[in-house]
Amino acid sequence: MSWIMQSSWMADRLRPVGRVIAATVCGFLATALVLVLFYRAGGLEEVMPPVVLAGEALQLARGEGGQTPAGLEIRKSGAQGLSSVQGSARMVRASIYHRVSWQVDGLESGHKLRLIWSTLAEPDTVREVLLPVVGAASGTFDLATQPSWRGRIAVIGLVIQGSLARPLVVRRLELVPKMLGVAELARMALTEWTAFEDWSQRSINFTAGAPLDALFPPVLIVALWVGFSMVFLALFGQTPRALGAWKSYAALFLLGWLVLDVRWQWDLSQRLVKTETLFAGKTGDERTLAGAEGEFYQFLLEVRRRLPREPVRRLFIVSTTPGGYWAGRARYHLLPHNGYMGFLQPPAVGTARPGDYVLILSPLPGVRYDRERRLLMWAGGGQLPAERLYAAELGAVLRVLGE
Repeated sequence: MSWIMQSSWMADRLRPVGRVIAATVCGFLATALVLVLFYRAGGLEEVMPPVVLAGEALQLARGEGGQTPAGLEIRKSGAQGLSSVQGSARMVRASIYHRVSWQVDGLESGHKLRLIWSTLAEPDTVREVLLPVVGAASGTFDLATQPSWRGRIAVIGLVIQGSLARPLVVRRLELVPKMLGVAELARMALTEWTAFEDWSQRSINFTAGAPLDALFPPVLIVALWVGFSMVFLALFGQTPRALGAWKSYAALFLLGWLVLDVRWQWDLSQRLVKTETLFAGKTGDERTLAGAEGEFYQFLLEVRRRLPREPVRRLFIVSTTPGGYWAGRARYHLLPHNGYMGFLQPPAVGTARPGDYVLILSPLPGVRYDRERRLLMWAGGGQLPAERLYAAELGAVLRVLGE
């Protein structure tokens, strides 16, 4: 008799647990079904719309021309009969944006048209593919078979090869996402949930928990999962008003919280491994050189070696972004020298005095140094007598001379 009573008590205790487990499974299936139906029914275009680069969003990189109401006009080709335009691809994922289309008025059958692009991972490497041109003003091309079409696309453009009998007008360049099947959506979800989010400048205050423009952001997915699970729990008879039901609903909420926290802890463990690999056993300058600013810091170490041991009176920091990150980091790393930011071009005679120093951060268009005349010159006729102490790809440092 006692055995029967004990079994009945166990069944009563397990029944709420069974309801929670069943609700959890059903909530997961409902979440997956809703997301698949949403993306298959056109939701993908809402989340990832086509990237359209009209004439005003394109820049002429080679050749002569300008903007017109119809689009970007190329009036004259550049060296070797090449003309090129380019624009931002907004960091789209190549795995989703497969099809490219273009509209260029004035193309002839003798012209060769190439699509060019660079990725976020390799911004200095330009990839290209020959596009079909049969004299039509527009066309489309599937990039799925191109092995170098991968990662995140940073910049995209067109190169036209051939002499121009008449001006060309680039009306638009467009990247269109492909329709994803159920298996592709599942792979995408797995990829996003296992993606590693590296350290960034905002890591101390914020964690995205997913790649940029994710289709399956963890917080949203978990919220849907927990929400559907609570609905199923109520349908299974565990209504919120039932005695002790709050424990089951609290368990579902804590389960969702735990899933997010486990993923976050996994991300932190990956960061720890990377941090240990980069910085373990290093001290001082070695750590800075091993970090994201390593190349820039190495340049500043060379600059510091050319500066006097005592803090200089004034060090003018000139940059295309005078109040930007790199100018600020240069000023910080060169302390206790008295660095002054906020200069788009070198200081004029009178502002800069003999014995002052000027740090040029590349690229700075229109600025050049005449070694023979020992003059720093820039657009608009500006000149400053100066001795160049050090020059590298990232910039140069000069000492101001008397006239």
